[in-house]
Amino acid sequence: MASTGETDATRSAVTESESPEETSPADLRRQLAVLEAENRQLREEYARAQQATYRRTALGLFIVGVAGIAGGLIFPDARAVLFALGGTGVFAGVLTFVLTPERFVSARVGARLFQALRADRDATVDELGLEGDPVYVPTDDVRLFVPRYQDRPLPPDSALSDLFVVPETPEQGGVAFHPTGRPLFKAFEDTRSQPLGETPHTIAATAADALVELFELADGVEYAVDTDTGRVTFEVVGAGLGDPTGIDHPIPSFLAVSLVETLSIPVRVEITDDDPLAITCRYDTQNET
Repeated sequence: MASTGETDATRSAVTESESPEETSPADLRRQLAVLEAENRQLREEYARAQQATYRRTALGLFIVGVAGIAGGLIFPDARAVLFALGGTGVFAGVLTFVLTPERFVSARVGARLFQALRADRDATVDELGLEGDPVYVPTDDVRLFVPRYQDRPLPPDSALSDLFVVPETPEQGGVAFHPTGRPLFKAFEDTRSQPLGETPHTIAATAADALVELFELADGVEYAVDTDTGRVTFEVVGAGLGDPTGIDHPIPSFLAVSLVETLSIPVRVEITDDDPLAITCRYDTQNET
């Protein structure tokens, strides 16, 4: 039989081995401060690396431009071509340097912001009991209209200026959101020196290119246009900003708004979350301008 002293010693040893090492609040605050400082440093280093990439590109273009101008002075026979090349290089270099962004927002941050927006819109649709499929409608400012019932005529444009659409005919009611693709389309318009075009083929080509080259929301986009059935299908590889099947995701929203703005007709969107992602924009060919 073990003595009382041995039993107490054994019990004390077991208690010490089972209790975890406690960390004081001061130590936790210090560790948190260190992690925040490291995180901030990583973000700053990433931004500097991105800015350095833009500035190296600007410097390279500027050097090419100066070399072209110098070549025009040395080789009179090719002066016109070299001067044109040099002027283009200098202009592009200066433009790239001036337009270098000062702050970069990660795709993860953008995805979380969209999650909050999507949650509010899903809650609005659910609480109002809306049953219709969303449709992008041309008005003075494009709206994403979610109807109360499916397969009902669209309300007049004047009713779509409000968030809660309450026309004289109740069956045409619903909600009209500002689409996320509208600001993207305006930014896209501002970068163009020529009109976007007025056919589904030209719109699809330029919008697909903008998703990859301008907004960097996808790694690649292929498209197919069927004017007989009023359908434009985009296959998107490497889509960013979270779940692309959510209501009014920026990628399908931008594609739909581009078609609405240029064709001035309602557009409905169907999304198939496969590999690659398939986004089908449908419009009424009888209303096509």
